Amino acid sequence: MQQKKFEELFEGYLQNNLSDAEQQQMMEIMQQGEHDDFLKEKIHEMLKSDYVTDVMDKKQSDDILNYILSKPQNEPKVVDLTPKRKRKIVLQSLFAAASIALLIALGNSFFFKQKATTPTIAPETPAVVAQNTLIDFSGKQLVHLPDGSTVLLNDNSTLKYEQNSFDSKTREVTLTGEAFFDIKHNPKKPFIVHTGKIQTRVLGTAFNINAKNSSDNIEVTVARGKVQVGDVEKVYGVITPNQQIKVNKSTLNFEQNNVSAAIVTEWKSNYLILDDLNMAEAVSLIAQKYKVQIFISNEKIKNCRITASFLNEEDLDHVLKVISSVIETEYRYNKAGNVVLDGKGCE
Repeated sequence: MQQKKFEELFEGYLQNNLSDAEQQQMMEIMQQGEHDDFLKEKIHEMLKSDYVTDVMDKKQSDDILNYILSKPQNEPKVVDLTPKRKRKIVLQSLFAAASIALLIALGNSFFFKQKATTPTIAPETPAVVAQNTLIDFSGKQLVHLPDGSTVLLNDNSTLKYEQNSFDSKTREVTLTGEAFFDIKHNPKKPFIVHTGKIQTRVLGTAFNINAKNSSDNIEVTVARGKVQVGDVEKVYGVITPNQQIKVNKSTLNFEQNNVSAAIVTEWKSNYLILDDLNMAEAVSLIAQKYKVQIFISNEKIKNCRITASFLNEEDLDHVLKVISSVIETEYRYNKAGNVVLDGKGCE
């Protein structure tokens, strides 16, 4: 009886027909661990079709796959892979307590659609959607923007932009909270970050903006390149690496100082970002973060590519479990305590 009820709830969830209470009921049943086989089979079936790209949005794929791939810490350290299909992987850790949401893509078709804050419009009017949709990201996560730039959001932060804002003469976003921006260079389209009355304008660079509600100031710090800071009436200054402009939110009084960008951006040091890397590059970053040696037994494993964001201080085993489960490998520890990756790899 519970199996049938769970399947009905799951189908209703995919169609966005559940109430908040029914969604909570579905998650509670899922946590009992009695329907793992059904969930895995269902998701593998959806991966073989176009169903997921039309129905399942980002929040749904986050919730469901977060549950499936987040395993207890006391599981065996060797993980066998069951799926045999090769696919491009996009995964990011968005929740507390070492939760991992796995988002799978086939080619360039992502497993999810970005969630818009406006109502869904019928497919026959796509032009209206493009003009009016507001894209909204909240909470710590790595955001890929339409122009190829990336934004790493800190906790309790929000990034917003209009769907068509990257089609104009400028690229404009609005930030609340704190974020680290790595902006793709485009001299024809300045990138502008709005934080209250303050505008940060760049052509292509890396910088940090701290505009937390708990602070009276907005701080713009440059890690690479050159950044212009000001408001609609004037420019406060142009800063270069290891320089900061601090602006009072109320009075707009500002000061420019020399700082250590590494110290200012230390908040992101606990994050592990694997942004479309081959496994040789990914292993290097993992080994550096967790101070462990990792050996790859099959050179073809180095050909596998992965995009992953682990944002909740996940331990080494958790990271290795998730990565191993999606690139057709397994991992083990040798007698010296080093990690060894085994598997057939990628062509």
